[in-house]
Amino acid sequence: MNNTDKNKIEYVIGIDLGHGETSAAICALQWDKSVEQLEPAKDLEMGGNKKVIPSAITILDNGNAYIGDSAFNPEILKQANVNVCFKKAPKDINGVSEQLMIRFMQEVYRRIRENNSAMLTDDNHLVYIATPSGWDKETQDLYLLMAKQAGLPVAGVTKESRAAFVRAQHDVTSGIGKYIEKGAVVFDMGSSTLDFTFMRANSKLIDNGYDCGASFIEKTIFKDCEENNPVIRKFEEKYGKLTSYLLFEARKVKEQVYFDPSLKVKKTINFEDFIDDEDFEDDRYKMVYKPGELDDLLEKVGYIKEIENAAIDFANNHIHHSTIYGVFLTGGASRMDFIKPLVSRCWNVPESQIYRDQDPSLTISQGVAEVARMDLRTEGMDTGLEDEINSIIANDTVFYCFSDILGDKLKDDITTVIANVITAFKDDKEDWTLYELRQTITQYVNDDVKTVLAEAPQMLNDAIEDTTQEVRNKVSLIIANYSNQGVNVTMPQLAVGNIDINGINLDSVIESISETIEVESSNWLKYVLMGAGAIFGFIGMGIGYLAGKIFGEKEMSEAEKRDKAMSKSLDSDEREQVYDALAEKWDDIVENINNAIDKSIAKNNKMHQTIKQATNKLLEDYKKALKNARILID
Repeated sequence: MNNTDKNKIEYVIGIDLGHGETSAAICALQWDKSVEQLEPAKDLEMGGNKKVIPSAITILDNGNAYIGDSAFNPEILKQANVNVCFKKAPKDINGVSEQLMIRFMQEVYRRIRENNSAMLTDDNHLVYIATPSGWDKETQDLYLLMAKQAGLPVAGVTKESRAAFVRAQHDVTSGIGKYIEKGAVVFDMGSSTLDFTFMRANSKLIDNGYDCGASFIEKTIFKDCEENNPVIRKFEEKYGKLTSYLLFEARKVKEQVYFDPSLKVKKTINFEDFIDDEDFEDDRYKMVYKPGELDDLLEKVGYIKEIENAAIDFANNHIHHSTIYGVFLTGGASRMDFIKPLVSRCWNVPESQIYRDQDPSLTISQGVAEVARMDLRTEGMDTGLEDEINSIIANDTVFYCFSDILGDKLKDDITTVIANVITAFKDDKEDWTLYELRQTITQYVNDDVKTVLAEAPQMLNDAIEDTTQEVRNKVSLIIANYSNQGVNVTMPQLAVGNIDINGINLDSVIESISETIEVESSNWLKYVLMGAGAIFGFIGMGIGYLAGKIFGEKEMSEAEKRDKAMSKSLDSDEREQVYDALAEKWDDIVENINNAIDKSIAKNNKMHQTIKQATNKLLEDYKKALKNARILID
């Protein structure tokens, strides 16, 4: 979508077309607002003042369709069969289940438009839909195509687990956000399957589903009724196609029981309420559950144990005993009172770290809407990010920036150290020899190099921050759309503090810097640092008289002259003249020091390779972290 079209969109709708129930939520895109000012997702009314409807559809011979509770209207049921549990992973867009889902999508969207006609126009909104976490890309694409065929202005699909994680971390009351970095699980109790998704910072999502969805409970309730009420079996023999209605009534009982497990639930089903048949006009049956009785029944038939086995299998065989720090429960059936203790027991998570939305039936649709808004507001922001990182790696940008920082620090410090020693040499009340001057400078320079190199990790940190500033600014802008005030979620960052260059031989660096400081005879440092060359040849005739006093008239070799000159104790006047001669050449001395430091760093291949390898690995890991962060760009 180009920017011109995108900016026309005012709203995005998230729809959760669940196996058992359906809901929708809407977000205003608010292009002119900052992230902190965005309004939260709002639930859309789906009819009859309800925000959640059963995923059910009845299509009459005349083509009219009824969805949700309307599909179970007794008058409608007399004319056609109700369809439930028709959602599945699509394989053929022309298949029976797929075409039924397309019609259901169409009717759900029609209802949303009718209920919000004052707000929604043909071109001011887009739709995102949820898919089970286990569906692969090919299946998701086919599902997206089905939504387009249904006439939805669909812009994308979002996995339910991603929607749940986003919803969880946007809800500051949930507390789950702070656990996502270390390891958290979405526990999605759907109608057909129980799905688990594990998320940990900089890791791929781990999904797995189990065939123990909550529809098993209404089937168990109904089966229990069948066994104790012969009239139900008689009814099914004559009206087998209406069994879905009886299952729907059992589902209502299930929801009542777990809405408040402390209350007794009683419901009577009168056959004459939905069929006109004298054989059944006086027939009825009851579903009655005292607190705890339904749990006892589920325990007896092994359903609770099946859920427990699924949780243990996921922990052992899919996330390989990774520690789970927080759990977010979603799906209407997650209200069941035995779920929290079961999760706590199986995954060793305190119940205080197991969270649930106030209405978990709306979690996914709200999350999908929020994900859609994030994706649309950040669309295109990640363009070129990988290329920029690759360029930093290929051009060795970090090392050269680090070299400049290290070199500048050494130049400033060593120049200052040498200047201070020479000043002390001049001003001291005690006599100095040139040997002592050389030794003192050597010691202070070596000490300073060690001090500076101890700061190398921080210098490398600074180099990475400097060279990746533009990349990090882009990522930060994206992250701002995917996080919320009060939620502690660590997104992929450049963890520069982890870079360790202690493997570099500092002694070799010190030696390299010291030895590379120019040692030509025209450089006084050859005499001072290396004990070679003729300092007086460098200083010039300004202190020629001093040479005469030292050497006298005796013929001496150059080595003897050098040793005698270096060993001579110089008084205040003599040291001041040496100082003045050095001051006259100070600019040349500084230039030689700077060149020597540049050369020493450039020659240190070991340091170069160590830092290059460390930073390249860091940046490659950063690229992977951005790709794996499904909570960002899916």
